[in-house]
Amino acid sequence: MLRKRFLFVLAFLLSVASVALCADCGSTPAKEVNLDLWSTRSLLSPDQRWKFLSIGPHSPERVAPLYIQNVESSKKWRVGRIERNGTAFWSDDSKRLFLRDEYAADDTKIRVFDLTGPVPKEIKGLDSRIEGAILARIPRNKATQWLYYPKVRFAANDSSTIVLVADAPLVPKEESGSGRPFRVKLTVNVITRQVIDSVPQSTRLP
Repeated sequence: MLRKRFLFVLAFLLSVASVALCADCGSTPAKEVNLDLWSTRSLLSPDQRWKFLSIGPHSPERVAPLYIQNVESSKKWRVGRIERNGTAFWSDDSKRLFLRDEYAADDTKIRVFDLTGPVPKEIKGLDSRIEGAILARIPRNKATQWLYYPKVRFAANDSSTIVLVADAPLVPKEESGSGRPFRVKLTVNVITRQVIDSVPQSTRLP
């Protein structure tokens, strides 16, 4: 009889622990959010001090305003807008927010915000530095068919550095012809805006 009671209590405790574990799994915050013109999206920083917001449906214009909000004070700052699509994600230490703004069908803008102070600050000039490093590897008689960044992340344990792959197929500037695949991997220090490394990537399919 005592053994049956023991087994019953043990099974009950295990079931409670299982439910608690599932609840913890369900509450894991998202690390990335996809943005579009018509939807409202939000993304909480890992330390839960900041929230990134994209307000789509209630905008009278054909744009989605973007905000960064201080969770404790509820104060928010407008940091731009989305006209088409985009992606945003936080660094693991919550010091930086990365935004990939796909504002045109053939072009993408890189934006990074610094959250180490009391007010969010965009790191200006970063996108032009990255684009300049890509164009420096392109022959003078070629132009990019489009510019997109399919892979982007913060470096491991270093929110001051981003690693990205640029997809920029090449076409002749003055002659007709089909595009030639071109990809380059860049390592960039977002504080100094310096491109630390630039390496062409293989474009062969697996």
